[in-house]
Amino acid sequence: MNIGIDLRQLRYFVCLAEELHFGRAAQRLGIAQAPLSQQIRVMEDRLGVALFHRTTRRTRLTAAGDTLLRHARGLLGGMDLAVAQTRAMADETTGRITVAGVNLAMTHVIPPILAEFRKSWPAVIVDIVHLGTSEQLRLLDLGEINVAFIRPTERPAHAQVETLMREGFVAALPTGHPLTAKDAVSLQDLAQEPLIGYAPILGASYATLLMNEFRRAGLHLRIVQECTHTTSVAAHVASGLGVAVMPSWITNIRSPYIEFRPVPELPRAIELVAAWPAGESSPIMLDFLETTRRVSRRVAAEMGLDPAPSLPR
Repeated sequence: MNIGIDLRQLRYFVCLAEELHFGRAAQRLGIAQAPLSQQIRVMEDRLGVALFHRTTRRTRLTAAGDTLLRHARGLLGGMDLAVAQTRAMADETTGRITVAGVNLAMTHVIPPILAEFRKSWPAVIVDIVHLGTSEQLRLLDLGEINVAFIRPTERPAHAQVETLMREGFVAALPTGHPLTAKDAVSLQDLAQEPLIGYAPILGASYATLLMNEFRRAGLHLRIVQECTHTTSVAAHVASGLGVAVMPSWITNIRSPYIEFRPVPELPRAIELVAAWPAGESSPIMLDFLETTRRVSRRVAAEMGLDPAPSLPR
């Protein structure tokens, strides 16, 4: 429905609502008082409500005016941001991109990538969001993020993906647990313990992978709690609820309440994957992706993970 109110009138309204004085508002807007009064009356006529109570002594907002003020500020702020970002993109040396990542990416991969990227693009603003794989895929499809650092998944629609690194699993044990006396933990050892497991979710299906490995060994798991995030699993292990099988990157996070041991029978099959819209041609994005490839190889080597060989362009 077109009610015939434009952004100029909204700016007039907000200014008057903040000043609550026609003379001061007109001066702040750089116009005469009469045009301001006229535009406010036009708005009220078109909306069919009074926005201000006017007396000879004071001007104050009505309930309807207060409601409009809350929405008008959001609309004007959004428009100002849209204009600023659009103008920024006109200059190929500036711009804004949004990057999202799972735990490993947030703590160990994205920070060194950004440090390197800023050397070439110091004026580009990079927003960072911590999200799980499923939410990243949803926002990537909506165009609300530019690059997703996710766990393995079926190839998302309208996106290109590259594997950055691979890792294995470790057993996470409460400090002082009897299994900490061993140099390595077997699947048989873990089958005897209450297990903190991963809930099956879109993306990194640790639950399915681990269940298949235990079934292949003829073992059954006693799962006492399921979690969707690695940090939640670690918290339960630290509390003493049970043990867990976790991605090996977690050993880089130090806690006085958890000890880690390798599980040699499990494969190094967990991947960290980068995903972005297919057909990406922005110079900023292409350089960010190239920086991601280069830095990820270094990070993988530093963390004892397997860098993805010969990443395709």
